Amino acid sequence: MCHRSVIVAATAALAAALALAEPARAQHTGDVVVGRTSAGRLRIGGFIPDQNIVVLPPVSGLFNGWSDNNPGFDRLVTSEPENDFHTLQSGVQVRIEVVSVDPAFMAVSSSLVIIDDPGERILLGGSTLHAHLTWLINSNEPDFDPLKVLWRATFRLVDTGSTGYAPSDPFTFYFASTACDRGDCNGDTVKDSLDVQAFVDILLDPAARSAAERCSADINQDGYATLDDASAFVDMLLAM
Repeated sequence: MCHRSVIVAATAALAAALALAEPARAQHTGDVVVGRTSAGRLRIGGFIPDQNIVVLPPVSGLFNGWSDNNPGFDRLVTSEPENDFHTLQSGVQVRIEVVSVDPAFMAVSSSLVIIDDPGERILLGGSTLHAHLTWLINSNEPDFDPLKVLWRATFRLVDTGSTGYAPSDPFTFYFASTACDRGDCNGDTVKDSLDVQAFVDILLDPAARSAAERCSADINQDGYATLDDASAFVDMLLAM
């Protein structure tokens, strides 16, 4: 568990700054869109977490690490029957629930509710929901690993309101502390056989490499540059 009293105080200032930096709009193009199926199951559209890597900017102060409040969550405005994607009905209460998160990662609500353990929830809102959580990789945490470059956070949406929608399928966010082009291990902007030696060098001594270099060798997106990436690296080169 995190040191919550410190995190709450620090996050209050961060959340206020983020709110000022980005005023709410009716429908963010980069948000996760929340709706339901015709069978009454919550589902998401818009920004699909499993298909994207979100690079968080560095933060410092009462805590250190990387943080931002995007992407957020917004309700579906117009039903899409052809996609079995429908607007939320009155009475719904959508909450985001932790399925699993990597160590040193947490999500914080605007009311300073922190979730980082399985089963913990934050209320996103009702049928007109529009919410932005603070996503935080906290390098002050005892279990923070400085060799890690990517943090996974798996959630699902649950309905605790009178509509009684079934939970959504789990979805996984990928939050990175640095940007990189995975596979371009020598930094020449081309992925080819010339990256092989650089890839091997990174795996042999990842601690001596920069975060961006370790990121470039993290082909399987588990957060680390290890031998587990070798097969995916070879497959990537063969597909070029």
